Amino acid sequence: MLRNKQSSLSQSRTKRPKVGIVGLTSCEGCQFSLLDLGNRFFSLLKYVEIVEFRLMEERVFTTPKMDICFVEGSAVTQANEKKVKEIRKRSKILVVLGNCAALGGIHQIKNHHDKDKLAQETYFHSQAMDNPEIKRMSELVKVDYTIPGCPVNSLEFLRLLYSLLKGADFYIPPKPVCFECQARGYKCVLMEGQPCLGPVILGGCEAVCLKSAMPCQGCRGYFAGAQADNHFKHLRALGHSADEINHLLEIYGLRDSTLILKKDPSRNGSG
Repeated sequence: MLRNKQSSLSQSRTKRPKVGIVGLTSCEGCQFSLLDLGNRFFSLLKYVEIVEFRLMEERVFTTPKMDICFVEGSAVTQANEKKVKEIRKRSKILVVLGNCAALGGIHQIKNHHDKDKLAQETYFHSQAMDNPEIKRMSELVKVDYTIPGCPVNSLEFLRLLYSLLKGADFYIPPKPVCFECQARGYKCVLMEGQPCLGPVILGGCEAVCLKSAMPCQGCRGYFAGAQADNHFKHLRALGHSADEINHLLEIYGLRDSTLILKKDPSRNGSG
């Protein structure tokens, strides 16, 4: 089915595919990472028509029909949920952009605590605000592709978009962050006893956190077949408590992915 969609995008020589880049609730960091591509981003305008992208033009959009729509951010309100469902109806291909959309991001932390108490401690009028449980985008709508990360690797965005335009296959190799870390000769912080998730997290970020000797916190989600339980046992053996590990897994929405992985080890927790 996806191959047919891809082919239909590449067959039109006179009409550019319509592309949208939509943000829900987020810091918009993934969208800015696309603009950081500079001329490489704007060169895309030769091949696609961008019909919705608030960072490029501030005006009220009415959810136009799109061939491809990239969605960033979490659905933290009922309005967000309604928006993404409308986007799904009006998009041939829907791509999740970044950790917040893929796994719920930092917003999903409240799912594992008293979310009503957290709202009361943060807002004066918490009773009047939406406060639903945070869900990953794939729990709300059908997702065709995922570009993980916080923020995304903008080159993966380019590779996916050009693949769709050409009708070619796209996938992210199931290699861990550890592979990229060691290939670049970075210091292994896990060997020093720090709680790094690099052995079980999908690579593709070029181990940017490890470059600064910061442990991987898992923003890209598990790679297919990751032995998460074994890694957690190793972290416990290093002296890290269960509470500390759970806190680490909450940062980027991995606690729910861990439960999914236990039920089906072949699944990548990011989808």
